[in-house]
Amino acid sequence: MEDGIYESTFTTNTGTLGTAAVLIRNGTFVGADQTMFYRGNIDQSQDGMTVIMEVTRHDFSMESAFGSSPLFTLKWTGEAPTESTYKLSCQPEDTKLTIYAMGRLLAPLA
Repeated sequence: MEDGIYESTFTTNTGTLGTAAVLIRNGTFVGADQTMFYRGNIDQSQDGMTVIMEVTRHDFSMESAFGSSPLFTLKWTGEAPTESTYKLSCQPEDTKLTIYAMGRLLAPLA
């Protein structure tokens, strides 16, 4: 994947959760939205990609599809169909939700 700033759209099998800004650089994934901050490492191979992501909740004023835990880990799997897009999914523990993240490059890093 190309290093840069991405827009990531998060959806579930029941609807859209929202969008976030994500920085992908040197195999790391760092992003934030209105309630969460996330950081992880990207493992990419010919078989696809995996992102192990630590998530910190910074706003508790709204309900979250992830529950009320202030810190948790997600394992995302998927692919990067092009150098400037990604498609990931995960199923958080203790939920019946499948969460999808689709990203597209907004600006490459110089």
